[in-house]
Amino acid sequence: MSINCVQQCSICFVNVNGNNGYIRHIRQVHVNDRQFGTPCALCDSKFVFTNLKSFISHFRKHMLHSLFDEVPTPDLCVNHDIINSDVNDDFEEQLTIPEYEQYEHCDQLEEIKKFYLKMLLRVREGHILPGAVMKTISLSVCSLLETFSIFLLSKLNINLDNPILRHVNGDIEKILFEISKNEESFISDCELYFKFIKPKEIQLPTGNKAYYIPICDVLMCLFQKKDFYECIKREKKYICQFDGQDIIYHYRNGEIGRQHRILKIKENTILLQLYCDDIGVINPLMGKNAAHKLTTFYLSIDDLPACYNSSLNFIYLLLLFYRKDFENENNRQILFNLLNKDIECLENDGLILPGDITPTYFTISTLCADNLAAHELGGFTCSFNSGRCCRYCLIHHKDMKYVYREADVLIRTAASHDFHVKHIDNVPNDKSLYGVNEKSILSTLLSFNPITSLPPDIMHDIFEGIMPKIISSLLHTIVSTRLCTSAQICYRINNFIYGINDRRNRPPTFKEKDIHDKRVPGKAMEKYCLFLNLPFILMDIVDRIPYWFLYELLRQIWDILHSDYPRKSWLSTLEDLIQEFLQLFQTIFPEQFIPKCHFLLHAARNTAKYGPLKRQMNLRYESKHHLLKKIANRCNNYINLPCTISKRVQLRQCYELMEENIFKCSGISGKFHSRRKISFRKEIQNALRDDYLFDYDELIEYVKWVVLNNIKYKIGDVFVFYLLGGEEIPLFGEIKYIINNKKAWRFIVHCYETISFRENLHCYEISPSNAYVVLGENEFLTYKAEDCYFLNNSYFVRVPYRLTHVE
Repeated sequence: MSINCVQQCSICFVNVNGNNGYIRHIRQVHVNDRQFGTPCALCDSKFVFTNLKSFISHFRKHMLHSLFDEVPTPDLCVNHDIINSDVNDDFEEQLTIPEYEQYEHCDQLEEIKKFYLKMLLRVREGHILPGAVMKTISLSVCSLLETFSIFLLSKLNINLDNPILRHVNGDIEKILFEISKNEESFISDCELYFKFIKPKEIQLPTGNKAYYIPICDVLMCLFQKKDFYECIKREKKYICQFDGQDIIYHYRNGEIGRQHRILKIKENTILLQLYCDDIGVINPLMGKNAAHKLTTFYLSIDDLPACYNSSLNFIYLLLLFYRKDFENENNRQILFNLLNKDIECLENDGLILPGDITPTYFTISTLCADNLAAHELGGFTCSFNSGRCCRYCLIHHKDMKYVYREADVLIRTAASHDFHVKHIDNVPNDKSLYGVNEKSILSTLLSFNPITSLPPDIMHDIFEGIMPKIISSLLHTIVSTRLCTSAQICYRINNFIYGINDRRNRPPTFKEKDIHDKRVPGKAMEKYCLFLNLPFILMDIVDRIPYWFLYELLRQIWDILHSDYPRKSWLSTLEDLIQEFLQLFQTIFPEQFIPKCHFLLHAARNTAKYGPLKRQMNLRYESKHHLLKKIANRCNNYINLPCTISKRVQLRQCYELMEENIFKCSGISGKFHSRRKISFRKEIQNALRDDYLFDYDELIEYVKWVVLNNIKYKIGDVFVFYLLGGEEIPLFGEIKYIINNKKAWRFIVHCYETISFRENLHCYEISPSNAYVVLGENEFLTYKAEDCYFLNNSYFVRVPYRLTHVE
């Protein structure tokens, strides 16, 4: 059969340039036709193709079949004068079809396949797009490749109908379409090249399915990265420096960490932290009536440095299922069966990590959760309005308002809890006697105990509990004492100019009704931002506000709880502050006292037990929920939602871990600018001259921002760079220039003089000096930038938490 040459499109009847031009026109013009349909112009069949891919495949087969029936043109180049006859003879022999089938281009095709798969992961998972976008990308890339080949070969005067071109293009096109053919083919290729960890399906008696990501596979995938294992080794050495010291830096330095069964037996152990919470996903087409409630379990490495552990990329999905399946008692053992076996294996046998000969063991440090989830997982009562609703002590709900010292309550212990569980098994009607409903569903884990493994969550207890209560009570007091009207307070809050770092968390629009109803709208970080900036918002009347001392007490409590390096010597002070705060708050605002206020009573002892409670906070885990909700909404597939989300989350993990180094490159910065050294003011020139570590050229290169060790530094940020004297008075510095000197980063810092600490504002009053110093990235005491406010002709800056000298 002789090949026919298509001259006109069979759909829109536009003139096209041959068969290749016809295919190119179909891809570019009709790829998105909602009702695609055309017969094949190269055969006598009247069959109408309604699928673009199948039509192109059929059309290609006819073209190749016709080419093989004819004698192929072996010459690649039309201009034979350029190439000598010997080269032509050798080249003609190489163009025979049987030898071309053995053409050594397999490695190149593998590289193309791997690169294209990586591109799809970047586009699809990096921007959380639906899976159907792969077919559109494949068609567009094939069209682009063919257009580029024709353009290039025409410029080189090479025959466009050469079979080599068609075979190579055909092979590449086949690879592209095989990858994006369907979800299963895409996932199988990700398993081959990027170690995709496929979720295990758990069939439940109720008919639903849960999905578990094998924890051993996740850990092996992580520790195969070069920088990840080394970073954890360095952090463990750093943690060991505080053993037996006054500073409690980590869970390992706390009371429970020192008594942990696995840590006492096996030195080469890495701690894992689990998190459990419920999320709600709503089908936008069905409204709130179609809400899907899911339960999630996450995993993070507890021995990772805080600057990396705060990133969402280091939080990994572990278990996902429908909430209603968890309520069924028959399902609970099935849901946690695989997890229990894997953790038991990690504790007893461990894993031999890359570069090691002996196994490394893994165990659970804590299981973080909000109060409701913690009580449910621990087997405690889930009602906080009656009975013994505290998982730390045996106080009754009716007595909570009248107990202000922890010494006045009976603390739960592991031994007493075991006795309570046994009694409940024998006498189920006595559940309310101890506030225990059942044995913990995670009790099969040897390293888990409901008394020692469920730490408090200061985000829910303070951010969303006590802080809003204090704010609403004080604002209502201001209105009732006629210091300001509710409209004036709303105007102050809504029009306050927040700093650069606070701006992203500025509270939502405040309404007069919120003040009268004693409520604070917004998310946890928005409420926290309002709490920190409230003294600045009310600066002119703060000295006249009744009961403002409650705010000052809570700020002192929070500074210790939020500290990175809390001291054991601070805990007695913390206990006294909490006692005074609770007694005054319950006396002045008794109607605002809630169980979360009582949970604060145990904060000092919990700090000694678990280490810094900041590390047990649920804030970053809650942010991870946003990714799961976005995946569900973008995929728009609500049939077996745990399957859809778990697969996409694992593909997202492939995208995050496909590079050799798991951590983001340090030194990412803004645009470089150059400036002559003599153009700086004399104080800065003197500071550069006094920096003996580096020699500066005549031209100084500087940027506006840089990311170093996962911390972003910007011009204008204020940091604490020194603690002065035994009273540890902080000295502040504002970043003026960020200089790149021989691949090292230096900061020109404008020093401020600390004038005084304003108790009513709970901030430092500072004034700019004429001194400038040059600091390195490791010379800042705090990596959290604070905003400096210029109010009433004075500069004010907060300290993020109580600081201390760390040797």
